[in-house]
Amino acid sequence: MKAEFYFDCHKYICSLVQVDFVKELKIKNHQGFVLAVKQGQKIGLLGKSRHNAKQVDVSKPHFYNVIKAAMSALELETKNEVILERNRTLADAEEMIQQQNREIRVLNEQIRMLGTKVDELSREKQQLSMQLVDKEIRETEISQEIDNFPATEEDLPAAEIEHRIGEVKINEKIEELSVQASGLAVQLIANQQNSEEIEEEEEISGGEVEIVDLEIIEEVEENLKKGEVQGGESEIKRLPKRASNKRMRKKS
Repeated sequence: MKAEFYFDCHKYICSLVQVDFVKELKIKNHQGFVLAVKQGQKIGLLGKSRHNAKQVDVSKPHFYNVIKAAMSALELETKNEVILERNRTLADAEEMIQQQNREIRVLNEQIRMLGTKVDELSREKQQLSMQLVDKEIRETEISQEIDNFPATEEDLPAAEIEHRIGEVKINEKIEELSVQASGLAVQLIANQQNSEEIEEEEEISGGEVEIVDLEIIEEVEENLKKGEVQGGESEIKRLPKRASNKRMRKKS
C-alpha cells in the first residue's frame, strides 16, 4: 500500500511492505532519499539505496513527525481503500438492485399479460358455453322440425316401394276379379241354356214367359276396367252385385 502526503511544505511518498515477516515503513522525499524503519524499532536507515544508507535515530522529533505523518497518510489511505471498496460494493449492490428491479418489472409485465390472457380465455370460455347452449337449442329445434316435417325426398324411395306394392295388390285383385268374371260368364251361359229349356217348356204348356236379363258379360268387363287407385293406396271399386240368374215372370 502506498500513500502521498505533505509535510513541511514538501511532498513525501510512503509505503508499508513486508520484509522478513516484519512490516517495514519506507518514506521517500522529493530529493530521492529513503527512510526505512522496521515496525517496533527506533533505528532506521536513510539513503538513496540500502547499500550506502546510514543509520539514524527515528525517535528524534524531525524523523518522528515525518514517520507519524506517513502513518497517518497510510491509515487514511487504508480508510479510503475501505471506503472505495465499500462504495464498489454499494455500486455492485445498487447495480444488482437495479437488475432485480428490471427483472421485477419484466415479471410484473408478464403477470399483467398473463392476467389479460386469463381474462380473454375466460371470455372465450363464456362465449363457447353460450355457443354450445345455442347449438343444443338449435339441434333440438331442428330435431323437432324434422319430426313434424312431412316426407322429404329421402322418403320418396320408401313411398315408391309402397306404391309398387299397391300396384301388385291391384293386379292381384284384378286377376281375382277376372277369375270371378269368368265364373259368372260360365254361369250366365248355363242360365241361358236353362232359359231356353224353360221357353221350350212354356211353348209346350202354351203359356207366355217374359225373360229379364239382370247382368251381361260386357257390363262385368266394363266395371273391371273402371277400377281406380286413390291416395297412393290401392282401392278397387267393388262391382255391384247383381243376380246372375235370370228370373222368370209369367205374364198375366
